[in-house]
Amino acid sequence: MTETNDADALRELALRQFQQNQIAQAEQSIQSALRIEPSDVSALVISAMIAARQHRTPDAEGFLRKALEIEPSSTECLIVLSKLLASTRRLPEAITYAETAALLNPEDAPVWVHLADLLERANRKPDALQILQKAKEQTPRDIMLLRRIAALCEQSGSKPQLLAALEELLQLDTRNLEAWLLLARTQLELGKFKETLRAADKALHLEKRHPAANLAKALALSELGRGDESETYLRNTIKVQPENGIANAALGYLLQEQGKFPESLRFLEASIRLTPHHGFAFYNLLRAKKAPEVAPEILETLRTNVHSPLTPLRDRGEMHYALGKASEDLKDFESSIQHYTEGNKIAYQTWLSQVPWRTEDYQDRFSRTMETFTQPKLEELAAEGLDTQLPLMIVGMMRSGTSLLEQILSSHPDVIGAGELPFWHDFEEEAYGDNHVPTAPRIRKLGERYLADLKKLGPKAKRITDKLPHNYAMLGLIHTAFPKAKIIHVKRSPADNCLSIFTTAYQRPPVFAHDRDNIVFAYKQYQRIIAHWREVLPPESFMEIQYEDLIADRDNLTRKLIEFAGLPWNEACLHHEKNERAVRTPSLWQVRQPIYTTSIARWKRFEPWIPEFTALLEESERQ
Repeated sequence: MTETNDADALRELALRQFQQNQIAQAEQSIQSALRIEPSDVSALVISAMIAARQHRTPDAEGFLRKALEIEPSSTECLIVLSKLLASTRRLPEAITYAETAALLNPEDAPVWVHLADLLERANRKPDALQILQKAKEQTPRDIMLLRRIAALCEQSGSKPQLLAALEELLQLDTRNLEAWLLLARTQLELGKFKETLRAADKALHLEKRHPAANLAKALALSELGRGDESETYLRNTIKVQPENGIANAALGYLLQEQGKFPESLRFLEASIRLTPHHGFAFYNLLRAKKAPEVAPEILETLRTNVHSPLTPLRDRGEMHYALGKASEDLKDFESSIQHYTEGNKIAYQTWLSQVPWRTEDYQDRFSRTMETFTQPKLEELAAEGLDTQLPLMIVGMMRSGTSLLEQILSSHPDVIGAGELPFWHDFEEEAYGDNHVPTAPRIRKLGERYLADLKKLGPKAKRITDKLPHNYAMLGLIHTAFPKAKIIHVKRSPADNCLSIFTTAYQRPPVFAHDRDNIVFAYKQYQRIIAHWREVLPPESFMEIQYEDLIADRDNLTRKLIEFAGLPWNEACLHHEKNERAVRTPSLWQVRQPIYTTSIARWKRFEPWIPEFTALLEESERQ
């Protein structure tokens, strides 16, 4: 055996001894190897590893730097040196050597992963994620690598990146329960509720009783307007995890939708005890109870936690809305408007600060609608409309009283209340042909689809209400699709209407909410297009009622409404508070109460602090 071969053998022996934790023997063997071949880079690396194990860091670093002088492109040496430097908290230098190793070995996935490890330790997570993506190019089916990418995407807060990473991971790692749960939670946060159901179902298939999977499915069902189905999954969650405050709050809210207020309050109060930093429960509790009826300790917790650093921003906003309502109940209107204002600021920051809203575009869209749907055009298109009176449309600015009106009408045995259907906004563009001009065949086709959807909700109903308030922008399409259908417009005092918009917390706010000037601008556009419909729609199809008149003279106006809808009179319409249908709007508590007048001229309590809204009232009175 030559001396070189002896050096090789000694080096291999030293490595085996090192791996078996025979450090002293390994050191003797590697020293012998280096005496034979002092320029053996691999032997120098092993010497460094032994020295590091013995906590002789300067010696270890010396061996490695000598090795790099001999062979600057030694990947092995670069990696070991970067690890040594990282262990002594010299991360920037460690990263430099790891980057050199990666550039020398662009197809070596473990080298890229090592660099990503160091970048993550240096809190350079976006860079670490980018490097892991490079590693994935070499090993696209490496499940552990895909899991790391998903974890980093979650930490980075980039929801689109996280969705992409999870979808890729779950194509291979199909039984990864935690990944399915994370996917469901992320889809839910992004408002992708159908996709949430798919991910939650995959998780439930793996573990039927898992509380997070049941909760994700319940919340998605509720958002999709399938609240009745969600109750089972909420109760499943609470059965397995009774301390889950989010599930208790969600079930409390669902029971409010169903009009089961005593049971609802029990779950909302449980949620507050379990998760006292969850604003949703406080907000919904105060919607259903007057502040003097609420336990003092709950109000004290609310007042304390609204300022707590442990309370997430969105929850803090909901707490301010709750305190606004509590202060209003206690007739401290200045404190009330201060809390409502703070709640709006936080809600704007949470929901709308990243959503560009160009008021010019908003106004132009109304202008184009008015220019398109002139009276002659309406008559032309309506000539090919569908011969049915089944749709009963209720429109108005949001918070104008549309929910109360639907509750009254749907108390009639021949009427089904469908709630707020987004159909016309979802499919509006399908009505337009070349040059963005609506065509009768396209409108008729849309109308047939809408009618089919309505009939699923009430196969035997004579009328089905759709009370999506913002359908006031769609009345041209709706009337030409259903020329015999009745449209009821609810209008309310502008100051009260805008104040109600401002003092309501929304789960999915419209773009103009939470900013007073934007609310006023949107209200004026609403007034403008309603004035247009008032001129061009046939009076036998379009009826307007004043919310305040409905409150003051319910019996007379209700009879006129039922007559306008083409239905026989039924006394049940005078007892809307007994209507047990689910209500999924912010008015779910109010519409189940007997007619009350406290919402009339509410603006007067806040007059000194809402000049933008009172100015609208003055303009309307001048007109």
